[in-house]
Amino acid sequence: MKLLLGLLCASFAVTARAAPPEIAEVVRVWPGPAPGTRSWTGPEEYVDAELPNLGKVHIVTNVTVPTLTVVRPAAGRANGTAMIVVPGGAFRALPWDLDGTETAQWLIAHGITAFLLKYRVRPPVTSGPSGPESFDAFAERTRPARDIAVADAKRALALIRSGAKHYGIAPDKVGMIGFSAGAMTVMSLAVAKDPAERPDFAVALYGALLDAGRPPAGAPPLFVVAAQDDPQAPPLRSVDIVQRWTSAGLPAELHLYEKGGHGFAFRPHQLPSDRWTKAFETWLGSRGYISAKP
Repeated sequence: MKLLLGLLCASFAVTARAAPPEIAEVVRVWPGPAPGTRSWTGPEEYVDAELPNLGKVHIVTNVTVPTLTVVRPAAGRANGTAMIVVPGGAFRALPWDLDGTETAQWLIAHGITAFLLKYRVRPPVTSGPSGPESFDAFAERTRPARDIAVADAKRALALIRSGAKHYGIAPDKVGMIGFSAGAMTVMSLAVAKDPAERPDFAVALYGALLDAGRPPAGAPPLFVVAAQDDPQAPPLRSVDIVQRWTSAGLPAELHLYEKGGHGFAFRPHQLPSDRWTKAFETWLGSRGYISAKP
């Protein structure tokens, strides 16, 4: 995550520009000021950054008002499944197109209604460590920010289920997909003590993290993706989570690719990790979340 953090820091020196026009339905996650961050001020900031191996990425930060952007399939294509999309960004920014809108386009093409979660993030007041930082150290240092992201995701899940009729979805077919820091957020909800706070299925890409212990009974089906050459999120953590799911008798599927790095999402990179989307499509179909041939 070190390289991404440095690039994001440099990007945020750019003067903030106005938000791009939204063409989809946008819903506030909280009815009033979001709890725990009333001191956060200032407008959202947007910048386009060129990231190594990923290309141009549209980044948003200083999010103080969390929202859900609803992206629906074309008329007649919706199949009742919904997914909350949780971008990464080290809990300080959101790569909105890479993890968000591009994911939504893939989902709606398969009949899934997408809900892009713009959860609360902002650049830290003080910089992080100057030297290399382990994944465990990063996870511990960013725990307060992760708790905020989890609170927004939990609230979003409840809103979507309560509004299932309005959105034309099944309240028992609401999944979550997270990337990097977003995957850490998704995994926190997947093991929530209260079953009502868990998604119906969970997808974690290159950021799977699980505190010690077995997942609870009834934890959702899990689909995990990682690359062996990921320099930021240890791929063996993904293996560990799937082993815990398996030991608990819970359904889980793991795809660990030799090459893919970190942050590949749905963009093709002419690497083995490009194949994960086809495996994901097959998994969704096998569980009845999409038709066999969308």
